Amino acid sequence: MKNSIVRDSFISKLLGYDAFITKKYNIQKLSKLKKPFFVSLKSKSKIKRSTSKITENFNISLESIMVNYERKFFENKPIFYRCRNATRRDIPQLKKICLEKTSGSRFYSDKKLNKKFRENFRLEWLLNYFRGKRGNFLIVAYKEKKILGFMLLIKIKNGLRIDLIVTKKTFYNKKVGVSLINFTNNNLIKNKQKIYAGTNVYNIPANNFYKKVGFQKTKVSTYNYHIHSN
Repeated sequence: MKNSIVRDSFISKLLGYDAFITKKYNIQKLSKLKKPFFVSLKSKSKIKRSTSKITENFNISLESIMVNYERKFFENKPIFYRCRNATRRDIPQLKKICLEKTSGSRFYSDKKLNKKFRENFRLEWLLNYFRGKRGNFLIVAYKEKKILGFMLLIKIKNGLRIDLIVTKKTFYNKKVGVSLINFTNNNLIKNKQKIYAGTNVYNIPANNFYKKVGFQKTKVSTYNYHIHSN
């Protein structure tokens, strides 16, 4: 996909018009896309100002700079809330948590995307787990049958990557996220494997959280641009 533009069927369906993913900023290819369109550009380097000018066909904006973290396996890390694999019975509670206005996603912050899409994107992302389309594990932290937060995980070569982690608003800073990560450490990975995560460099609470629970920042970062047709 390095030099191509690939249609994103998931986002296209939610937006109601064509959405694409690319890793290469190619003005000629972008200018040939049929309007309306949306493109998510993931670049390993910042686009030069001289090549990022607004054109007659589209405009481009830097929405986030993703920084990556990793944490090695530890023996028997403490868990402060009970955790388990999610089931379909959890969907009503998970839906309520997803619809809380707490998202730090670049999709939520981009006001050029319609409101319905921005508010429901995280929920649809989560529901794809139950549809068998995304993720390998969905872990919930709970207390007295009430779900306090959840974490969606994807298997990768050397361990697991956090695809989505969300805590109920009323339980911020109460070790829900710590419990989810430590449960994963104790039960889902082995020695020499790691847990990987990524977040926006401007999301200070998330960056502080990962550092606090023992994650180390890696050198790899990604510049996420959004391209909208005019």
